[in-house]
Amino acid sequence: MIKKLFLTLSIFSLIACESPIQNNYTYLTSQGEIIIEDFTKNGLLNWNIVNDTVMGGRSQAQMSVRNNTAEFTGYLSLANNGGFSSVRAYYPNNLFDINSIVLRVKGDGRKYSFRVRAENNSWVSYTQSFATEKGAWQEITLNIEDFYPTYRGYNLRDIPKLSESIIREVGLMISDKVEGNFKIDIDWIKVQ
Repeated sequence: MIKKLFLTLSIFSLIACESPIQNNYTYLTSQGEIIIEDFTKNGLLNWNIVNDTVMGGRSQAQMSVRNNTAEFTGYLSLANNGGFSSVRAYYPNNLFDINSIVLRVKGDGRKYSFRVRAENNSWVSYTQSFATEKGAWQEITLNIEDFYPTYRGYNLRDIPKLSESIIREVGLMISDKVEGNFKIDIDWIKVQ
């Protein structure tokens, strides 16, 4: 009986050691990456749309999950001093001491930015822009050192670097000053 119990516990310990570290939101891969979102479970994070309508603009957007990818689509309007549309999600775990954020996207040829907020300055957005190729899947690597702090479109100084902060929110934004339809598909987002 004791031998069977010991054997069973040994097998469970071995399985646990070989499995990725998992919870409801992240898991480590064998390459030392943390998956923030992969949309295979209808999204792990709670994504919310934030458009320029919060200040009188007219842009519209939605995000939906189809075939294990997210579709962020809408219409960017420049009316009423508008011109941005975003989708963002709170990240519940401590995410720090990382080198880069990598995302796999299929865009529409427009320019987007990936934005994060940190625990120590929740009013500041750290941002980095990237271009998309129309209809082509791309892996975009964004180095943490290249993110810069902004507030309502203004670049900030004397703010701690993102590499020194704990990330609490992630998101995508379009604000390229080109009125019209936009669409970007997101396969996954991870950090290294």
